[in-house]
Amino acid sequence: MPRLSVDSLRLSIAGKRLVDGLSLEVAAGECVHLAGPSGAGKTLALRAIAALMDADGGELALDGKAPHDLGFPSWRRKVVYVAQRPVMFDGSVSHNLERAFSYRSAQGAFDARAAGALLEKLGVADRLDQPARTLSVGEQQRVALVRALLVDPDVLLLDEPTSALDPDATSAVEKLIRESGKGILLVTHDAALSQRSCARRVPLA
Repeated sequence: MPRLSVDSLRLSIAGKRLVDGLSLEVAAGECVHLAGPSGAGKTLALRAIAALMDADGGELALDGKAPHDLGFPSWRRKVVYVAQRPVMFDGSVSHNLERAFSYRSAQGAFDARAAGALLEKLGVADRLDQPARTLSVGEQQRVALVRALLVDPDVLLLDEPTSALDPDATSAVEKLIRESGKGILLVTHDAALSQRSCARRVPLA
């Protein structure tokens, strides 16, 4: 059974159908590239799969359980969306990483050692005490990836995670994703990144 399954997902904005019957599967440890032209609805699809917005139709399941079966807070911990331009909250990078563990639905406690190790792998360990909103977009992308990994999801939905990164930082992100063992649904316009990282390509349009 696949870890994540999407069946006949349909999405519209302002009455315009953008996603019409998207179906895909992502197994544990597998990277799948969700491909399509700009404006095709890839970001909307990721947000809907993360249960951050309602779809017009279709079914989602994680190990055979739908979001309403798991409960939406649990689904959103297990299927985590990382935006191209991540939201950074007031306060330091450390505060942003700890925030996910302050919610009532959180599981476990914030692990500062694990956070430091992940930041080190991505070359931003020295930013821990810096106000998160003052980081460059590329630094914010890496911090957001660390924030997502710390909650130990089953599936990561990555929206252009290397769009603001140089080749060295891109390589570090690729390596960390590969080593994470997570199911990955990746949106990227970097064909080389897709070829290196993903086992399959699923066209949106």
